[in-house]
Amino acid sequence: MTLRPSARFAWAAAAVLAVVAALVALFSIVRGDFSETDGRIIGTLALVLYTGGAAFAGLSVVDRGRRLAWALVVGSVLSFLLVLPALWGTFEESGDGDWELAWVALGTLLAGFLWATAWLMARGVAGRRLAVATGILSVFAALLSDAAVWTDERYDGWGQLLAVVWIVAVLAYVLTPLVSRLAGSSPASERVLTTLDDVELVVTTRGGVDPALAPGERLLLRRRG
Repeated sequence: MTLRPSARFAWAAAAVLAVVAALVALFSIVRGDFSETDGRIIGTLALVLYTGGAAFAGLSVVDRGRRLAWALVVGSVLSFLLVLPALWGTFEESGDGDWELAWVALGTLLAGFLWATAWLMARGVAGRRLAVATGILSVFAALLSDAAVWTDERYDGWGQLLAVVWIVAVLAYVLTPLVSRLAGSSPASERVLTTLDDVELVVTTRGGVDPALAPGERLLLRRRG
């Protein structure tokens, strides 16, 4: 698998943000005074990593033909715009409503993030079914969490229901790559990608050649001369 230049730039930017966040935290610790501004800077960097990662996961799913993932890309931008004012405003300026809206945005985005990354890891019919189940369960869990944030009423068993749904959703998420790996390890079939005269380029799960490609490199089949 190779990375496009834009993807390499995105991951490089994410790495820079992570380093900056770590440096800010270390500087604050060494200085002996972790101010409110330091915490907001680190929180903003974490927000950029979170929403940016969700956006790029959505774009990767779009590249695989799932246009529904555009909703995740748009939701990532909206989540950033909703959470940032609450993060930098004081509690008096922001109010409980802004923070409730921010938590709803983050929780809903998490559901889309889980579905997108599960779909990217899925292989085979069983893996894709688990990815779909991850998405459905995550959305259901996010809706329950949003309702818990917005309403002051607490029903018997509400917390238990939330915990159960989130646990099952995370379980489906974790099982997606594992089941995909197990399914791909079975004695499997071959798939012909292209042919040139009597030569075939075949995808198989056993035998074959596993070249170590550098970033940006791709395999090409062409006629000699």
